[in-house]
Amino acid sequence: MDTELFRNQFLAIIDRDGYTFLREARCDGQIVSLLPFRTNADTEQIDFLARLEICPAHGSELERCSITGGVEPGQSIEEAALLELWEEAGYRVEVEKLVSLGQVRPSKASDTVVHLFAVDVTGKPQAPPPGDGSRFAANASVEWVDYDQGIQIADPLFVTAMTRLLKRLEIEDYRPPNLQSLKSEI
Repeated sequence: MDTELFRNQFLAIIDRDGYTFLREARCDGQIVSLLPFRTNADTEQIDFLARLEICPAHGSELERCSITGGVEPGQSIEEAALLELWEEAGYRVEVEKLVSLGQVRPSKASDTVVHLFAVDVTGKPQAPPPGDGSRFAANASVEWVDYDQGIQIADPLFVTAMTRLLKRLEIEDYRPPNLQSLKSEI
């Protein structure tokens, strides 16, 4: 039986048979994490889009992390993913372009489920990310990183999505888009 020990608009602390854990109350423990990727026309390698933002729980410096957001009541997981992709990265894509990379539970101290997605944005136009209006989004931005930079990011959601995506592309024998046409557009 669950006993709620504390709740505010963002989180709840729950006791279940003597085990205490967190729940993200704002989204009932359902989050999306996106990994936009592209084929770099110069290196012919895959680059990944990381978010740069301040996470107060980690400190006051900008850090690279995943594009994430909560699934709001009445919103599908895919709708949440598309909204976060727009708000935090400035990309609009069709739902069919989302590549599901499964789910993760990032901590034993939380019942949060994170739905991982990737999306190929090679050659797609990018607008300035509008953000979600929060003060933390005001100074956030995004930047492209290569594999060596990406694997060093401290965010386990980013590294997990990157690893799962690369494995999936390997299995599917992924062929990058026509790089010659991309180079001529640059």
